[in-house]
Amino acid sequence: MNEPKVPSGVKSWWPIGAAIAINLVPIAGVLFWGWSAFVLIFLYWLENVVIGVRALAQIGANAVIGREMNWPGALFFAAFFTAHYGVFCYVHGTLLVALFGGPSLGGTAFDLVATARELFAQQPNLVLGLASIVLWQVVNFVRFLLSGEARTTNPLALMGAPYPRIIILHVTVLLGGFLLLLLNQPLAGLVLLTLIKTAFDVAEAMGRAPNLGASLPPDARKRRGGGAHPGSPPATRR
Repeated sequence: MNEPKVPSGVKSWWPIGAAIAINLVPIAGVLFWGWSAFVLIFLYWLENVVIGVRALAQIGANAVIGREMNWPGALFFAAFFTAHYGVFCYVHGTLLVALFGGPSLGGTAFDLVATARELFAQQPNLVLGLASIVLWQVVNFVRFLLSGEARTTNPLALMGAPYPRIIILHVTVLLGGFLLLLLNQPLAGLVLLTLIKTAFDVAEAMGRAPNLGASLPPDARKRRGGGAHPGSPPATRR
């Protein structure tokens, strides 16, 4: 009677279920709303921006909960990350628009805001795709707080952790996008691309993919297997 078997299973599996459910929106976009390869790839690029906002929130939470640095230090880290990550995302975005945007867009590859506005005007349902991405990052931020990682994660790790995820995921997406262009964007190929992204997010939910927790210390990462409770001192302090 005292064994919390059901809550434990829910605790283990709800992030995976959430990742699958949220990724159904891009799949619906491809199957029912006529999203092209470029629309899908640009949506996944927008996820990079949302991940950057999540990283800033985690840096702030670390300053408040973890107390590893004061607020001036946190603001410096946040400003440096915003500048560096912002340039990284901007260059990445212009490359995507130049490679996949085509002549249908009125702006240039360097005006990503205009590109986003035009895509959202052409595909109003893209708002649902962006909302699903924001929701998934909110879910992961809540997990970051509830797991106690906000206390144990180094701020430098939080700054560097988004990059491996972006590089690995978008190399896959870019290669998939080129194949879709060569094959004239068959529907099956677009669905496969969304399924690859879904699998990546499921792996992230299981702690088996580069993500915003990729650079956590080993004691913090062991919690996914039932290790120390949130707020417990690192194993190296024994």
